[in-house]
Amino acid sequence: MGTFDAMGSCVLLAVAGFPIALNPLFDPVSAVDRLHQSPDLVLGALELSLSVAFLSLYLIARDFRVFRGLSIFYLLLGLEQFMEFSNADPLDWTLRALAVGVIVEVAAQALSISNTRWTRIFWPLYFLVFVGAWIPSLHWLRDFGAASEIPLGILIYQGFRRGGRVERMIAAALTLHFLVRLTIFPTVSQFTGQTNFFFIGQWRVRMTALTLTTLGATTLIVFAQALMRDRAEKQRLATELESARVVQQVLVPEEIPVVAGFEIAAVYRPFGEVGGDFFQILPIAEGGVLVVIGDVSGKGMQAAMMVSLLLGKLQALVETTTSPAAILGGLNHRLQTRSRGGFTTCLVLRVDRDGQVTVANAGHLAPYCGGREIAVESGLPLGLVEGTTYEEATFLMERQSSLTLVTDGVVEARSATGELLGFERTGALSTGTAEAIAQAAQVFGQDDDITVLTVAFLGAGVRHT
Repeated sequence: MGTFDAMGSCVLLAVAGFPIALNPLFDPVSAVDRLHQSPDLVLGALELSLSVAFLSLYLIARDFRVFRGLSIFYLLLGLEQFMEFSNADPLDWTLRALAVGVIVEVAAQALSISNTRWTRIFWPLYFLVFVGAWIPSLHWLRDFGAASEIPLGILIYQGFRRGGRVERMIAAALTLHFLVRLTIFPTVSQFTGQTNFFFIGQWRVRMTALTLTTLGATTLIVFAQALMRDRAEKQRLATELESARVVQQVLVPEEIPVVAGFEIAAVYRPFGEVGGDFFQILPIAEGGVLVVIGDVSGKGMQAAMMVSLLLGKLQALVETTTSPAAILGGLNHRLQTRSRGGFTTCLVLRVDRDGQVTVANAGHLAPYCGGREIAVESGLPLGLVEGTTYEEATFLMERQSSLTLVTDGVVEARSATGELLGFERTGALSTGTAEAIAQAAQVFGQDDDITVLTVAFLGAGVRHT
């Protein structure tokens, strides 16, 4: 006999011998009664097996807290069945008192019902069942265990009404137990003619124990499938997130190009793993610089791929034009039928070597200069309407002056009290360095991706060192 077989035999002998070992502690059970109650022993072993199975699942997936509750519940039920078989009356009812309370908590977890504090008002009644188990003159208190039917019925109703497919399957299984458990009440039994027991030959089977064991097996299958789907979905999302992160690392410039006559700085701080902000700094042949900043709606792989599409088109456009309006028009055309209901805000700004600035805006925040917002006409975001044209504005930068461009993650930084950083504070911060502005917004309360670009005009031909 192998080691596994020997261990299995020992466990079976221990389970079979456990009720016999209790015999000296309680009233003896006749051979006939023991035969009648044999199903209690079988169902008890099955319920303990379910307890072990749910505990194993909980150890694998601790985020599924319902597995822990189900493990405790079926441990109590299994022990209760052994106490019933051994005629261990006080212990039997003690375990039952605990089980009637636990099943309500477990049902709430299984049905994904969050607001369950109200169920705790029934715990004093379960305590009375516990007291009635040990004091013969108070055995009538055991009937208070029926109080668990009230919260259980309410939870089942909520599961059918608000739950998804899995929750409704669990609610249907709980409904079967709920209806069967009603047969333990004399009034219901007299009205329906159905008792809580039925016989198979000489065996007496308790319907409540049978339905709970069936419920456990059904729940085990349903939640095991839900666990596999959940892990598969999380694996898919993790793979997609990693892919989007790789794409974004390629798209966000690692180094800021050196352009004669300008001092340029950029800070990018995504709010999540993968953000929707983007920017590009492109030196132009005539000696100036082209700056593009924008924000794609959405996050994750879809946003990363949209940014990739935009920047690919941008590289193609700047080979033929440096007009901010023309660039926005080309990007808008490229996004038609590809934005999938989303949109992209974008601002394109060209600073020539003499400080002449030309800017066009597609729904993005206007740039700041000297702590003030520059008046720039804002057109529609990219990807909304085919054929949208964009207006250009021009102005001249003075030497040593600086432009600041931000995404809405700066303006919409939100404090713990819900207060927004706002345009006034952003304007005051805009005279600082890109790092200082981003840090201030993040400390205030980052709620979205934060991107800050500063472009200082040093003068024609001057190189920043």
